[in-house]
Amino acid sequence: MHLTSNTPIADAANSIRDLDNESITVLGECFDPNETGYVLRAVTDYLIEIAYGLHRLTVTRDAIGTARCLALCVYATHIRPASIAFSAANGDLPALRMMQAALLLCADARMTLITGPFPSVGHAFIRTGTVDTAIGDLLERGLLPTRARGDLYAMKQRISASAARFHRNHGSGIKGGNRNENMLALIANDAGEPWRETAAALAGEWKAAA
Repeated sequence: MHLTSNTPIADAANSIRDLDNESITVLGECFDPNETGYVLRAVTDYLIEIAYGLHRLTVTRDAIGTARCLALCVYATHIRPASIAFSAANGDLPALRMMQAALLLCADARMTLITGPFPSVGHAFIRTGTVDTAIGDLLERGLLPTRARGDLYAMKQRISASAARFHRNHGSGIKGGNRNENMLALIANDAGEPWRETAAALAGEWKAAA
């Protein structure tokens, strides 16, 4: 799918899409830029950079693990999403920034604000009108200060292209009725380590919903 808008962002995004089916050679090694593990690593690095900017190389394994969990679930939304809810305390700004960026990278997702214990009843869905959404687009740079809109779009397109490749290669497994946690495991098995460990954490300790 190509963008129809005649803008620099659209032209750049279409160029990226045109290259998606080509292999890349680096130092004599040829690889597929849409390979699952490669894209998952790119999304993880992207989320960490969103949160930490120039300090991205100083983060601990906890931050990297959080970014990997988000990256894996973001990727899954472009195939068949697993029903997993994430929350972050308002005092943990890096986690909030990563979660916000992950939300915008998802094919479809929702964000919920909880001001107390998780409610068993009472859920309000809030939305804005068309004009409000257009105004929000102008403020998006403020929401993601370390990335421009074009960068976010290009990353999302990379995930989508990789997910399409994954679907072509593993269509029978996806159609076989895998439950949510098994969907993550299927992606992780294709990507290899450390993604198998990440999927296990989501399915076990984090209790991925079935």
